[in-house]
Amino acid sequence: MNEQKWKRTEYDTWDDAFRGLAPAIRQQSVRVAAYTRVLFVQACKMGYGRSTPEGAERMDGKYADLAYKCGMYHQLGKALVPPEYQIWQADFTEEEKAVYRKYTSDGRLLVATLQMRSVRAKEKRKGELVEQSTKNIPWLMQRETCQQHMEHWDGSGYPEGKRGAQISPIAHIVGLAKELDRLVSETKSEIPFAEAMNTLLTRGGSDWDPALIKVLEAARNDCAEVYQKYIHYTMTLPQTIPLVQKREGRPLGLKYRPMVADCSGKVAYYEAVPWFGGIAGRPGETEGTDDLAAMLRRTELIGPVSLYLAYEAADAALRIQNCKLDLGGIVLQMPPDFYLTGSQLKRLNQMFAEQEISKEQLIFTVPAATVIQAGKGTREVLNRYLRNGVRLLLDDYNPAQLPLEQVKELGFTDLRLAKELYVQQETANLMYALRQQGFTLWGGNADDHDTLAWLVACGVIASSGTITGAQVDENELIRDSLMSQRRD
Repeated sequence: MNEQKWKRTEYDTWDDAFRGLAPAIRQQSVRVAAYTRVLFVQACKMGYGRSTPEGAERMDGKYADLAYKCGMYHQLGKALVPPEYQIWQADFTEEEKAVYRKYTSDGRLLVATLQMRSVRAKEKRKGELVEQSTKNIPWLMQRETCQQHMEHWDGSGYPEGKRGAQISPIAHIVGLAKELDRLVSETKSEIPFAEAMNTLLTRGGSDWDPALIKVLEAARNDCAEVYQKYIHYTMTLPQTIPLVQKREGRPLGLKYRPMVADCSGKVAYYEAVPWFGGIAGRPGETEGTDDLAAMLRRTELIGPVSLYLAYEAADAALRIQNCKLDLGGIVLQMPPDFYLTGSQLKRLNQMFAEQEISKEQLIFTVPAATVIQAGKGTREVLNRYLRNGVRLLLDDYNPAQLPLEQVKELGFTDLRLAKELYVQQETANLMYALRQQGFTLWGGNADDHDTLAWLVACGVIASSGTITGAQVDENELIRDSLMSQRRD
């Protein structure tokens, strides 16, 4: 175990800390927050948790939004433990279990520190976590949730082994919401929600307060609506997470390369490139697109992994929006075989609704070779995406191989020409004609100043390549963009 060698990251804001969580943890927290709000509202209607003066004061419907935040941030302490201990593993040693379980008490301290810093922004005491006493109900509820959501009614939970009424009602509600999400995510049943509910309804008196189980039963239909809202995410992640965990030292995710709008280097977009880490025994080498495609075909995970990457890119686009950065959005290099899996429009629409970003902010690449080889069914899928506002960029396009009329019929309006056509007068004329017809042009393979200058002169909206900047992770993207914006 390498906990002593790992240096904790210092967080100044709630967003920074939340982004310090593994993507799977962030995604789970969103679902838990939704279940928490439903259960909290029902609990207030039924008078649950009001037997003590503190409970009577806090279990009030006016705190429904606060309950949602408690669910969202209940695992914030995991941002303070090494990444390899953020997701529970069945084969953890006793020492590793202890490291993992620290996230509950660490979470309380982190939340307390962030609460104080939000009030006293000028008094940032980096390197220390300090809890100051408070009577502020929202602050108390968030702290208690972080520390107590893994406590059980019979005293079998952690970190303190609290039992019965010793457990904060909101923490107990969040714990139940988390367990409901875990059960519907991990079951192999064809009716996951029904099976999860039936399992929980038998656990009153052991893990859960029998009165809270009655709340769950009364909120069954509302919880089912939450499940239906997030079903695509729920069914995708259990398939992708084990794949990521088993690839030790070879993480799965996205790297972002700046896309510049002019020769001065002004970044207008970022191009998201799937990154799958190093290859064992071959230092310095990473898996490329062909390796990825072969792996996804072999594991039959083309759809789930592609949607996982789409959610990650959408998450970056949402952060860009929330930080009010002067960027157009993200261009995602989507695995080509994704377009052969049939229409995923419902899932994509669900993603845009959940992330609350415009479809203009996330552009998916489609290799021209995929379109050329596509049958009627695949072309209909592409056309359906485009008709419904999903923005697709036809990549590596050569009109000699795919007639422009077919491109128009399919509905493409974003094009990136093939590299072999670059720096030619005939191509410059073609690009001018395409822009006159309403196409948006993109540049790639800008690996030297001459190529970049030519692309800019031809009117592309943004170009990527080795000359435009190194690949960065999502946090570096936000940091670099904020610094650049402040300089401007």
